[in-house]
Amino acid sequence: MDKNIKKKIGILCVCINSMYWEFAKAMIESARIHLLANHDVEYMLWTDMPEEVNYGCKIFPTEAVTWPYPTLLRYTLFLQQEEYLKKFDYLMYVDVDMLFVNTVGDEVLGDGLTMAQHPMYALKRGYIPPYEPNPSSSAYIPRFGQISQDENGKTWFDPLYAAGGFQGGTTESFIKAMKAMKRGIDADLSKNYIAIWNDESHWNKYLSEHPPSVVLSPSYVYPDSMIEEYYNKIWGRTYIPRLITLTKKFSVSSEAGEFLRNELKNM
Repeated sequence: MDKNIKKKIGILCVCINSMYWEFAKAMIESARIHLLANHDVEYMLWTDMPEEVNYGCKIFPTEAVTWPYPTLLRYTLFLQQEEYLKKFDYLMYVDVDMLFVNTVGDEVLGDGLTMAQHPMYALKRGYIPPYEPNPSSSAYIPRFGQISQDENGKTWFDPLYAAGGFQGGTTESFIKAMKAMKRGIDADLSKNYIAIWNDESHWNKYLSEHPPSVVLSPSYVYPDSMIEEYYNKIWGRTYIPRLITLTKKFSVSSEAGEFLRNELKNM
């Protein structure tokens, strides 16, 4: 990619069901400050919010559906607008319940697909990434990773697990990926099966067969809570937060809190 040429970037967002509406405005406003400021960026929002609410985005009205279908069927929604999407040089998907807090620039733009490492599985080798375990699922993969090397030349197998919340690539490569993932999701649904982590499982499956040109660190899917007490101990280093995931009150459980407390005791 010639970084001196301004590119046309399409940002894809899904905001379905009222509990997510409150996140859209802040995410989009933060992106306008921090995301690819040197390029021509257009925001698209697939949503069931009232028609008068648009935050300056291109709106595609979408009916509300129950979880996990708003995320599982995102590629179906996007591909309904395939011809519109083809006008962009790059397409990037961002979860609506995230927030840009630092510069995100040309480093996310490559010659193919862009993935962001999931913060839970980025560095701690004892944590096995939750790849789809069912061999009959279209998302099944035995193992996905890359060979890494330190400054002394020592190499090792580094498992990769991509977060679903920030993903994309060149328009051609991402539309191709979306079509393949939609086929896989539809095939699973025809068997009344949903992969263990919904669309994220299918994203990892696709990347395992079509390696990304850009692999981003957890800076781009950075948890907003328990940083010092939990994630930094797992990572063994500090990352600069650039795009953070927001803790949602309706997704927090006492079981999750107990799990984290037990993890901390064992560190």
